[in-house]
Amino acid sequence: MSDNLLIIIMIVIATLLIIAYVVAILLRKRNEKRIAVLEGRKEELYNLPVNDEVEAVKNMHLIGQSQIAFREWNQKWVDLSLNSFADIENNLFEAEGYNNSFRFLKAQHKIDQIESQITLIEEDIASIRNALADLEKQESKNSGRVLHALDLFESLQKAVAEDSEKYGQALPEIEKQLENIQSEFSQFVTLNSSGDPVEAAGILDNAENHILALTHIVERIPAIVTKLTTELPDQLEDLEAGYRKLLDANYHFVETDIESRLQLLYEALKNNQENIKKLELDNAEYENTQIQEEINALYNIFTREIASQKVVENLLSTLPTYLDHLKDNNQVLVKDIERLSKTYLMSESDVNHVRRLQVDLDSLEVTVSDLTSEQEEYSEAYSVLEERLENVQATLKEIEDDQVSVSERLVQIEKDDVNARQKANVYVNRLHTIKRYMEKRNLPGIPQNFLKLFFAASHSTEDLMAELEQSQVNIESVNRILEIATHDMEVLETETYSIVQYATLTEQLLQYSNRYRSFDEGIQQAFHESLEIFENAFDYQASFEKISQALEVAEPGVTNRFVSSYEKTREIIRF
Repeated sequence: MSDNLLIIIMIVIATLLIIAYVVAILLRKRNEKRIAVLEGRKEELYNLPVNDEVEAVKNMHLIGQSQIAFREWNQKWVDLSLNSFADIENNLFEAEGYNNSFRFLKAQHKIDQIESQITLIEEDIASIRNALADLEKQESKNSGRVLHALDLFESLQKAVAEDSEKYGQALPEIEKQLENIQSEFSQFVTLNSSGDPVEAAGILDNAENHILALTHIVERIPAIVTKLTTELPDQLEDLEAGYRKLLDANYHFVETDIESRLQLLYEALKNNQENIKKLELDNAEYENTQIQEEINALYNIFTREIASQKVVENLLSTLPTYLDHLKDNNQVLVKDIERLSKTYLMSESDVNHVRRLQVDLDSLEVTVSDLTSEQEEYSEAYSVLEERLENVQATLKEIEDDQVSVSERLVQIEKDDVNARQKANVYVNRLHTIKRYMEKRNLPGIPQNFLKLFFAASHSTEDLMAELEQSQVNIESVNRILEIATHDMEVLETETYSIVQYATLTEQLLQYSNRYRSFDEGIQQAFHESLEIFENAFDYQASFEKISQALEVAEPGVTNRFVSSYEKTREIIRF
């Protein structure tokens, strides 16, 4: 048994050794392939014609910035060719040694390191070759670009020369900048033709930027100059001329600094020329805007006074007439009060109100008279006078509204008097009619509540008639008493209808209950109780409720049927 186990162990060990050997052979083969690929990439890089390209650029005899750039790229190539390739060669040799001695982990690490080195060298060589190509082509590229820049420059020169007047005081600075651009072109030509195309390209970039900037400035200047030298001065001259005419026409202004503001505007126009000279166009546009806003502000002041002058003239022509009209109205109110005072006790508030209105009218008459007499010698601004006169007009309108209110109250006095007398006669007739209406019902008795309401309505009607017979009728008291009498009559009329309705319905239900009394003790008892209330207590509503409740038990809905029938045939009180 032990011999068999030993044989199995030896077979397993042999199998593992065979597998290990096969894996080692496979790893070695794979590493050899990767090393061969890296060797090929190294040879391809080494065989690139970089030396020829370096010599070609070197033979261009570059100077200045171009020469500095060439030297930097050339030194980088020298470092790569002398050091980097040698390092790669050594690393490849080490990797082969590790691989041959079956040290696969170190071999793998070294191969990865070589791949990174070659990738970096590929990138560096690509950068070197691109830079050398750019240096070689820079001169021809510059030659193509400069033609376009010259076209732009010539167009700009032509635009400025064709109509130089529209640039105003900006022209010297524009011409100076054109000369600077011309100098940049000369410098470009010198550098580009003498072997420094890189620095020449930078000079050309600056020249192009300056051309574009100056072109933008040249396009903006004419509008700003026209505004500053023509439009604003013309507006300012017209504004000052208008101001002088207004002063000659005896206009006055609330603002006391108009003269100084006009002078400041002239100074602002002059000072803004400096911004034009320096080509500070944003500042120039801002100053133009500020000047325009100030001119507009002064213009608004002048137009305000002109408009106010027209309003003042109109008010001065209409206010005296308006005032006379209100004075006449007040006299009418005074006469109306005097006439009504003979018959009515007048309200002291209305009498005093009319007196106060007269005082206010007298005061306003003085104000209007003073303003009218000073029409040719005003020492105030028309806008101030307008405000004063409009205040007078508003006060007169308030007085007129008050007069209308007083007049309406005076007219209402006589209307209320006539209405109260008519109502008093009507209520006397109603009392007699209600009395006869109740008597015709032949009721066993009159309820105390009805009598109380009847006497209350009679007393309020008598009070109303007594108040109307006074030597001076107090119409406020009359209206209060009339309101009470009206309420009393409405309540009395409602109570009258209610008493007659319940009495009539009770009689009908009592008669109807006879068909049940002989066999329904509840209805028999309710009949006697209801009849007792009806004939002795005179509470017809309670009597109705007593018999109707009993009948509803025996015949539901019977009460509503009788009520509906009564309402259709109810007798109306004929006043």
